[in-house]
Amino acid sequence: MQPSVPPVPRTRHTPRADGFTLVELLITLVIAGLLLALAVPSFNRLMASSRLTTQANNAVNLLSYARAEAAKRGVNVQISANGAITALPPNAASQALTQAVTMPAGISSTSPVATLIATPLGLLRAPSASTGYAGLVADLSSTALSTDNHRCIYLYTGTMVASCTDSQTCNASAPNATCK
Repeated sequence: MQPSVPPVPRTRHTPRADGFTLVELLITLVIAGLLLALAVPSFNRLMASSRLTTQANNAVNLLSYARAEAAKRGVNVQISANGAITALPPNAASQALTQAVTMPAGISSTSPVATLIATPLGLLRAPSASTGYAGLVADLSSTALSTDNHRCIYLYTGTMVASCTDSQTCNASAPNATCK
């Protein structure tokens, strides 16, 4: 004879629908909201800083473009503080090469020099000077940033361009000690 196996007790099992409970959904939404609240200000600061740096890079590129055009054309080329570049051929009408640059909202530009002249030899100088310009070319600043809100663009001996980031107004002759 075979041993008898006790019967397995039957339990009532109610099927549960797959998905999330209301509590799980609310907890997920609260966590997502907190993460979003922390990330948005950092993202906005990153975007404002990126826009300011892009404008500083554009200003440096305009200086290089003016020098290249002067060398290519063999004539002086004028670059205005607003970014307009004009060829100045002798005994002929001036010829616009670029138009003024429109600054994005929230970014301002100040410059101690109204214009610079790029010579065919690649020297950037003040209009009345014969030697290369040295000093601040532009101070780009943003109202959307509380720190590191200035991009200072300097020219050395009329040939070397350098830029740095600062939290205060750019010094006219040389970078501040805090400029990085």
